[in-house]
Amino acid sequence: MPTDSTRKDTFWTQRDADAFAELMLVKTRQYGVMFYDTALRITGWNQGAAFITGWTADQVLGKPTGILFVPEDCERKLDEHEARTAALVGVGEDERWHLRSDGSRFWASGVSVPLHRDENGQVTGFVKIFRDATHLRARTRFLENELKDNVTRQAERDVFIGTIAHEMRNPLSPLRSAQQLLQMFSGDAERSRQPLAVMDRQLGFLEKLIEDLVDLTRVQSGKLSISYEKTHLQVLLSEAVDSCRAAAQAHQISFHLSFPAVPIEVEVDSRRINQVFVNLINNAIKYNHPGGDVWLTATADQTHFVCYLKDNGKGIPPELQPKIFDVFTQAENTGAQRGEGLGIGLAVVKEIVSLHQGTVEVRSEGVGKGSEFIVRVPLHRPA
Repeated sequence: MPTDSTRKDTFWTQRDADAFAELMLVKTRQYGVMFYDTALRITGWNQGAAFITGWTADQVLGKPTGILFVPEDCERKLDEHEARTAALVGVGEDERWHLRSDGSRFWASGVSVPLHRDENGQVTGFVKIFRDATHLRARTRFLENELKDNVTRQAERDVFIGTIAHEMRNPLSPLRSAQQLLQMFSGDAERSRQPLAVMDRQLGFLEKLIEDLVDLTRVQSGKLSISYEKTHLQVLLSEAVDSCRAAAQAHQISFHLSFPAVPIEVEVDSRRINQVFVNLINNAIKYNHPGGDVWLTATADQTHFVCYLKDNGKGIPPELQPKIFDVFTQAENTGAQRGEGLGIGLAVVKEIVSLHQGTVEVRSEGVGKGSEFIVRVPLHRPA
């Protein structure tokens, strides 16, 4: 029966107490129960302790509790420390390797608590309850190794991406120069206009891809930074749209814009925010149908500006939406309607917006039903 001091919080009958004592001390094999005195001599031993360790009660009664502890823990007197902690704090918890009778080790999760006190309140006996958690330790070790391997692979991937990005820059610069020279000195301007326009678009695509790769490595190494400046939201959005007009015309995509008439002053990294909207607009163009539409609207409240970029293109499958901003999501979902490319641009978009302490989200009713991206960024540099 509980004492008066605990009666308000707990209650059990003597029958319950007797049944529980028999279960824990006689019948259970999952939990070991060891009683010991202040001299750290074992005074009691249940069937669970015998099952877990291989020692019978006759073999351990009167022996020091240190027989359970591995030699290195005994050298550090952790068996004594556990009892002192239990006496001082009221409980001594531990997770460590213990020994079986055959010398093998098992990972034990246990707790020691004072069981008896004399008339002066001094502890005269303890009980330790423990279980074999070796399987949990093995699982934890496996997960730790998996995490370590993933971190290593991530670092190797970052180095690889950074190397590829920088190597791609080397041939791109002379290619761009050659294209500009051809454009300047072309003898038959009419016949060369179309191939030169194709070259210009494709070189622009390569330049953007390389910049995204470089930014991605900066993000993952914590080196991507932003420089705040004051500008107007309408100017930022108009510049982003103008950067994408050639691609829109090539795909026969129509823009529909709606910005507030009064200029909205914002404090952001103009180049990075331009990069965000150029990426989003190019995505809306890329994953649209010839003759499709793209709507870009903007508004502001007291603290943030909000932009909505909507298209009536291919849409996004439901299973892809939760991870659309993850790196290489596109490449991993090549079977989906929206599964072309590396999916780097949206990962960079999310990081740039996050650096501004803003948010970006996506909505789509599914494949073939278009998509909408909502960007919400503070109007001014956060304190």
